[in-house]
Amino acid sequence: MRFGPLVLALFMLGTLFGPLEGASAESVASQRQRQASVRKERAKVAAQLDTLKASDRELENAVEALGAQVKATQAQASAARRAVEAARQAVAQAEAELAATQAEVGRMETEVKARAVAAYVRPQADLISSLATSSDLNEASRRTTYLSQVSNRGRDVVDRLGAAKEDQEFQQAAARSAREAADKRKADAEAKAAKAQDALLVQARAKAALEGRISEYQRTMSAMAATDASLSALIRSREASRAVGRGAQDGQIIGGGAASGAGVIWPTRGGVTSEYGYRWGRMHQGIDIGTGTGTPIVAAKSGEVIVAGTQGGYGNTVVIAHGDGFSTLYGHQSRIAVSDGAQVQRGQVIGYVGNTGNSTGPHMHFETRVNGSAQNPRRYLP
Repeated sequence: MRFGPLVLALFMLGTLFGPLEGASAESVASQRQRQASVRKERAKVAAQLDTLKASDRELENAVEALGAQVKATQAQASAARRAVEAARQAVAQAEAELAATQAEVGRMETEVKARAVAAYVRPQADLISSLATSSDLNEASRRTTYLSQVSNRGRDVVDRLGAAKEDQEFQQAAARSAREAADKRKADAEAKAAKAQDALLVQARAKAALEGRISEYQRTMSAMAATDASLSALIRSREASRAVGRGAQDGQIIGGGAASGAGVIWPTRGGVTSEYGYRWGRMHQGIDIGTGTGTPIVAAKSGEVIVAGTQGGYGNTVVIAHGDGFSTLYGHQSRIAVSDGAQVQRGQVIGYVGNTGNSTGPHMHFETRVNGSAQNPRRYLP
């Protein structure tokens, strides 16, 4: 399998924005904003990934990017829910204050009405008349004081009623504003929750595809591991019984680029989709070079073909011995172009890329072995 556009896109994004820690002149808020922007772009690219065509690395990167996006979106949704709760409390407080003011307005309106009735029943003219008929100055003084108090209380009640109504109007506006803010925050919270759910679904699809790929990979590696022991013994046996010839068999030689210090060239064109080493709990004994079915495979170094045929999980396989216990293996071929015992030159076509054996797609599995034991091909390739 070859690398698709996602890996390149993520790499370019990382290169474009660079490390956040190095920008000493930037504020923390600015750095976080840039980081959020990078994550958003990565998640956007990951969400558009075709999980069927993606490489293993692309799926891993997509799941990681989507996971970060899910966390960020869920955090936003949680913050929005907290804002909704705060808005609800503000509405409750505003409505409680409004209810108390409305009750006070009602009470004062009742008092004003009672005073108006009393004034109608016993107008001030009667009070003035009673004052005029007072028997002495002390009685007149008391009646004057009472009249003044009654008049002042009436004005005070009316003034307080007016102030209470002003408070009522203000609190009605505040309650209305609080309800509008609560409704807006509720809608925002619901939108963020829906966005978080969508992000979870996208991540779940990518994760399911990755888990399926991992399971398939593990089965492939298990099948190849079962073949490995017998293949290693076969290579050691044939290397011991045959001397590697120096002559080259006639055949098409198409080159393969510059050779390394070990005299090895790349056996086919394409990107490395899986490296040597432990991965997903299984040992990968070589490297996978992703390219299309039918792409020519060439001998990485001159030598003698000691295995040419089907080898269990490796599928159609060629093994070439190069002398001094060093050999190379080319697995999953669609068609083998050489036979057992043939002498081949470096760059000579020995077969064609395929998907035979336990394979997850068209690619070539390439191994380098010393005395039958697999070694990291990167040590020998240019």
